[in-house]
Amino acid sequence: MATTPRRLLGLILAAGLTLVAAGCSSGGPHTGPSSSGTAAGFPVTLKDDDGVSVTMKSAPQHIVTFSPSDTETVFALGLGDRLVGVSGPADNYPAAAKSIPHVGAGQFGTEPNVEKIVALHADVVLYSFTGSAPWMDRLRSLHIPVFTTLATSLDDTLHDIDTLGRLLGAPQTAATLTTRMRRDAGLIERSVAKQPAETCFYEISYNPLYTVGPGSLEYDLLQQAGCRPVTGSAKSPYPQWSVEALLKENPDVYFVASESATSAGAVGKRPGYSALTAVKEGRVDLVISDLTSRPGPRIVEGLSELARALHPEAFG
Repeated sequence: MATTPRRLLGLILAAGLTLVAAGCSSGGPHTGPSSSGTAAGFPVTLKDDDGVSVTMKSAPQHIVTFSPSDTETVFALGLGDRLVGVSGPADNYPAAAKSIPHVGAGQFGTEPNVEKIVALHADVVLYSFTGSAPWMDRLRSLHIPVFTTLATSLDDTLHDIDTLGRLLGAPQTAATLTTRMRRDAGLIERSVAKQPAETCFYEISYNPLYTVGPGSLEYDLLQQAGCRPVTGSAKSPYPQWSVEALLKENPDVYFVASESATSAGAVGKRPGYSALTAVKEGRVDLVISDLTSRPGPRIVEGLSELARALHPEAFG
């Protein structure tokens, strides 16, 4: 079963736009407040991952997210009651997000309906990809700021949550959240540190087969979970891969995103896959892709899921 068009298009788009926006990755420092500020931290000016400066004169009361990860982050910051629009059905966590109006337009919902965002009186639009697009220019011309982030690692994710906390007026809540996430991630990494690294492969789509390479969030998580991905030679964050190359590399563990297969057992029934060591030894694991592909508050859960599959002995 192939990955849903919207997700795969988004992943490939993000990878391509990252190259366009070189030097603006979220690993770099966001600009701090440029004004004297108030007790609540406003007005505040921050630079997003496209290098665009966004000034919020006060805490935004009408927030639109065009990324499920941003939706989760807004709720985790305790600001769900200010969320007036989300991208679409993929914004499914927490449950309260499902009742918020969708602003996605087009066949796959890969760009927002500008008119709808205007009608929602949005104070800011959050987007977890980088690169310019006509809809961004239209919103900015209407004085609706668009703030972009692009996390390609766990550290990036934590950094971006802190940044959004400052932008939205919840810096302390964000700091408390990321401190806990960083602590939990550290416990996981220490648990696997003494274990020999396993080789692994992470499938995000099949027929055609797509995987993860250096520069992707999932690849970073795999490494931190104690894996040596066999796709280390990939030239892009989300490359297409051949089954022939996969069989030659023969990873110890095979991860398959939940959007790409109905079950771990289904993977072994594919042509040629029975020869894989991971299939023979029952080490094919279905991963809840929302936990590993969304740079948001549940990303450490994804790290834990990967680490426990790779090194169950480290967790008792």
